[in-house]
Amino acid sequence: MISYKKIFHGVIWILFLSFLVIYFAQATGYYENINHKKSELTQESIEKFEKDIKSGKKIKVEDYIVKERNYETTLSMVGLYTSNTFAKYFKIGMNKIFGEMDKAVNDE
Repeated sequence: MISYKKIFHGVIWILFLSFLVIYFAQATGYYENINHKKSELTQESIEKFEKDIKSGKKIKVEDYIVKERNYETTLSMVGLYTSNTFAKYFKIGMNKIFGEMDKAVNDE
């Protein structure tokens, strides 16, 4: 039988490892690198646009827009909906709990 102590330690380890991953991603500049790549693509599109204007080519906006992929799936949308619903009812529950505690403390 798994004890609550083992479950607690497992959750703490998962949170700690998640923190380390996020910390090192930030420390190594992972997000800045992604944003830099996006701006480089935009700069390349601007240069292509200027070159096409000088050469007199017909210009279409679609040729210069950097298209981002949509990674949404049914599973991710269900997960997001579940998470938002849980957060909504958790907030309602916490507000009621702390509201009742406030009443108990302030109504002597």
